[in-house]
Amino acid sequence: MKGKSKTRESSGGSASGEPPTADGESANQRNEARRAIPVLREVDPQFDEKISALVDSFEQRIRKLRAHISDLEARISELRTSKDRVRTAFDEFLNIQQLSEMIRTKQDPHRVVEELLTLVHKFIEYDAMGIYLFNDVSGGLEPLGPVPQMLNRAARSQYDEGIIDWVISERRPVAIPWIESFGEEVAEPGKNLVIAPLIVDDRPLGVALLSTSRRPDGFTAQELKMLYFAVSHAAVAIQNALRTREISTTKDFLSNLLENAGDIIFSLDQNGRFNYLNPRIEDLGFTKDELLGQSFRMFFKQTETAQRINSTLRLGSKQVFELEMRTVARGVSGQYTVNLVPLKGEKGEKIGALGIMHNVTEINRLQKKLLESERLAAYTQTVITLNHEINNPLTAVLGNAYLLEKDSKDLQDEKLMRRLKVIQENCLRIQKVIKKLERIDELKTVSYLGNTKMVDIGNSDDNSRSSQSNKE
Repeated sequence: MKGKSKTRESSGGSASGEPPTADGESANQRNEARRAIPVLREVDPQFDEKISALVDSFEQRIRKLRAHISDLEARISELRTSKDRVRTAFDEFLNIQQLSEMIRTKQDPHRVVEELLTLVHKFIEYDAMGIYLFNDVSGGLEPLGPVPQMLNRAARSQYDEGIIDWVISERRPVAIPWIESFGEEVAEPGKNLVIAPLIVDDRPLGVALLSTSRRPDGFTAQELKMLYFAVSHAAVAIQNALRTREISTTKDFLSNLLENAGDIIFSLDQNGRFNYLNPRIEDLGFTKDELLGQSFRMFFKQTETAQRINSTLRLGSKQVFELEMRTVARGVSGQYTVNLVPLKGEKGEKIGALGIMHNVTEINRLQKKLLESERLAAYTQTVITLNHEINNPLTAVLGNAYLLEKDSKDLQDEKLMRRLKVIQENCLRIQKVIKKLERIDELKTVSYLGNTKMVDIGNSDDNSRSSQSNKE
């Protein structure tokens, strides 16, 4: 009992004034507790067993706590790994966004290549990189932009060896040792190549070629996947840029062709308003700005022409017709052949009409002159024929008429003399007409009977028909 009271006294407080420990007990209290253990053993015979069980219980708790701590450490490690993966995925997402922005904004294929080289270098270290496109005309590969000569040599080598065709068929990037054609090793040992296909809509566009110091088996699947993703998107951007350049070149060529064409070219919308005119419209005294947005009736005032244009706009019919343009107020005129064709949209719907006006004024003049020349040549040939076929027998008739006149003088037959005189005068008149026909160098006609016309030979005889002559 004395031991218990001592224990109680020691447990009542820190009489020695020593500071308590972290668990709230002072050093004196612990000493008192140790001195009380023999007393407790005497009081409780199972004291040692209880203590042993308590120690086992604490050890089990400690083991559980350690296991729990290990689990927490594992989870922390897993969370750190997940954090790294999320960060990597976020970086990849940013790269994807950068690729999308590149595809959307870049219109120059060389700028696309520059962006691609910068992007690939973020996840694959390389010594040199180049983009090569297939040349459908001459065959082989053609570098897009400046590429180191050693990489050009490697590209030709891999193309000749059939490696590039194999990579295209694999539809994935391939890392291989850098071997020159026919098994010759590269001049710089330790270098390797990565070849990635550029494929758009299942059509091979070219390849991306990388020179690197990393071993072929040193690339992870994720790196090669990202490379293929990057070059595939770049291939789309390159193709779009090339098509944009081609369209721009074609547009400039067609625009230059239309603007400098010798014919008047115009287009109308479905409502009959001018939406294009080339500068040749100025030949008729109008300007482009004056007619653009205006109805075609402001320019084509003839009823028949308006009907033809409406037929093309409404029914989609093609028209070819002759048109004489006269703009008295502007002091110009001309004869034109007009070709009208309907314009259709992507779905085949009618969207307007295209017209080409070819100036045939000079052609018509030359054709008329040619026809006149042909007629004059035919006339000349006819006159020569008449001169030959009529003058010869006429000379014989006239000669015999002179002989008869001489004989009739001896007979003193006045009536016969008069008749022979008439024969001689008309023969001479025929000869005179033929000579006039020979001297004509421009055909003119005069009215003869009704709508019948005859050649005007400029007769001044009283018996000649006088009428107003008109040049055909």
